[in-house]
Amino acid sequence: MPSIHAAMKARLGDTDYYILSMKAQELVNSAVTPVEMDGWTDLTVEQRYQRDINYTRVRNQIAPNFANDNTRFFGAVIVTAENFGEEVSFEPLDDTANLKLPNLYKAAALSMGFLTFTGGEVLIPLDGQHRLKAIEFAISGKDQHGRKIDAIQAPCMELANEDVTVILVPYELERARRIFTRVNRYAKPTTTGQRLVTDDDDMLAVLSREVADDLIDARLVKITSNTLTKQDVYFTTLAIIYNCNDQIIAGNFPNGKLDKTKLPSADAQTLYRNKVRETWGTLVEKIEVFADALSDAAVSGDDNRREIREKNLLGKPVAQECLVRVFTRLTNDPTNLTADEACERLNALPWAITPENIAVWDRVLWTGGTDGRIVTNRRNLATDLIAYLAGEKMAQTKKEELLHDYLQQFPESEREGKGLPEPVGG
Repeated sequence: MPSIHAAMKARLGDTDYYILSMKAQELVNSAVTPVEMDGWTDLTVEQRYQRDINYTRVRNQIAPNFANDNTRFFGAVIVTAENFGEEVSFEPLDDTANLKLPNLYKAAALSMGFLTFTGGEVLIPLDGQHRLKAIEFAISGKDQHGRKIDAIQAPCMELANEDVTVILVPYELERARRIFTRVNRYAKPTTTGQRLVTDDDDMLAVLSREVADDLIDARLVKITSNTLTKQDVYFTTLAIIYNCNDQIIAGNFPNGKLDKTKLPSADAQTLYRNKVRETWGTLVEKIEVFADALSDAAVSGDDNRREIREKNLLGKPVAQECLVRVFTRLTNDPTNLTADEACERLNALPWAITPENIAVWDRVLWTGGTDGRIVTNRRNLATDLIAYLAGEKMAQTKKEELLHDYLQQFPESEREGKGLPEPVGG
C-alpha cells in the first residue's frame, strides 16, 4: 500500500541517501533480515555482509526495555531499499508546493520534500536489525517462535504508532556490504566503566556511581579504562566498584544475584543501597590503606596515591576487589565477625610490597620481585587465600581444596613440603 513520508535528501561521499521517519509497525512490516532474503544461501561469504541476530539478547534485554519503558529512545536505523527505483521518486518541497521562497531558502528546500513508497519496497537493515526485531517483539509480546515473553508486562501497541528515524540508502549489493562493514568496523565498543556511567536499569551500576560520587570521590574513580597506570591519580576504577557491589549484595542477601536489565522493587533497592553504602563507609574509614589514599582527594594528594599504588597491594584495584569480597565473607556465616574485627584482621595482612611479603602472595596475587606485577586472573584463589589468612572459619575440605589450588600455581619441583602461609587470626 503506497505511503508518503516527509524526508530530506543528502549525499555523503558517493552515496545518496534519505533521512525520514516511519511508524514503527510500518518499518517492521517492510523490513527483512538478510537471512530472510530470497537467494541468501546462494551468496558468497563476502556478500553475506550481515551478522546473525542474537535473539537471546533481543528477547531478554532490548524488547522488554522498549515495551516497559516509556522513555524508550534509540538512534536511527540504517536500511537499504530493494525495489526502490525511478518510479519511487523524491519530490522536493519547492516542486510540490510551488512555494515562492526567498533565495536564502531555495537551496535548503531542494533537499527537503516527500518520499513516496509504492508498497513493494523491501528494507534490509545495515545497522539496527536487533532494534527492529526488538520493536517487533515489544509490539507483539512474543518472540520469533511465537512464545510469550515473560519480561514484557503487556504487548506495547503504542510503540506501533511511534516514530522511528530511518536512514535509507537505495539498494546495491556491493555498496550495502561496504556501508555495513564500515559502520560496524569503526563503531568502538564502550568500556565497562563507560557503560556503567549511563546504565539506569542495572542496580549495581546505579549503586556504583553513588559509591564513586558520595563515598570515594568522583575525581578518584577512573571511568575510561578498567585498569590503572603508574601515573594515574585515581584510587580505583568504576568497574572494580561494580564488581565489589555485586559481591556485597550477593554475599548479604539470599537472593542477591540481580537481574541487570531492570531495577528491583523499591523496597529491595533500599535494602541493597543501605548495605552497599554501609560496607563502603566502613571500608574507606577503617581499612588503613584506603583511608590513607582517600585522606586528600585534591591534587595535593595525587602523589601519595601513586606512592601507595607502587608500594602496597591495596593500591591495586584487583586487590581492592578481593579485600571487599573477603570482608563480606568474614562478616557473614560462618565466621560472623563484626565490621571492626574484620577490618582489624584485614589490616594485619602483609599488603606492603616488600621481599618478605610478596612471598605470601607469590603466583596468586603477585608475580615477580618487588618490581613485579599484580596477577589479575586468579581472583577467586586470591580471595580464598586472603580469607584463610584473615581467619575465616573454613571447613577442612575447603582448606584442602585451597591448598591444592595454591600448590598448582608452582612447578612440581617446588611443591614438596610447601604449605599455606600462616593465618593472622582465628
